Amino acid sequence: MNLILQQIFAFARRYPVAVACFTLAVLLGIADYFLWERQAELTRRHDRVQQDGEALMLALTTQGRLNTQLAAVQEAVSHIDKNLVIEGDLAGNSDYFYQIEKATHVRLSDLNQLNSQPAGDENPFRAIPFSLRLTGTYNQLIYFLHELETGPRLLRIKHYEFSRGSGAGGAAGADALALNLTVEMLGHP
Repeated sequence: MNLILQQIFAFARRYPVAVACFTLAVLLGIADYFLWERQAELTRRHDRVQQDGEALMLALTTQGRLNTQLAAVQEAVSHIDKNLVIEGDLAGNSDYFYQIEKATHVRLSDLNQLNSQPAGDENPFRAIPFSLRLTGTYNQLIYFLHELETGPRLLRIKHYEFSRGSGAGGAAGADALALNLTVEMLGHP
């Protein structure tokens, strides 16, 4: 080992400029390696910051549209909340159907609020079922269905059945039809 070191020192004494250049080249190579790593890290960080900035600019430019969409959603939620039925309010729930009966000139001979299925713990709404028996002309019954579907209450028709009616009340003679309906209205328990 000493022999190798002696040869290196002898070479260094004979060629000091070459050794200095070689040492400088090695030191500059190591410094270059660390500088390239630092530059790559800074480039990655710059790209991340640029992407975050572009995302922020996109959010700022779409904020007006998001506010408009939020207002529309809040209006829809308030519309839904305003038109929910309350399961315990039998008189108010029945009155809704009687108002449509009065407007459409059908005869509502049977109206029952049925027992609803329990809603899940995470579900604040409940489907409240009703059974109805109506008599009237075909046009009156279709008008009643139209008023149900386009009215403010949120409901779905689960079952319907048309049959020949007795003609008593709203319809006369051969034009009389009967309609049995099962309807579920969205409401609070």
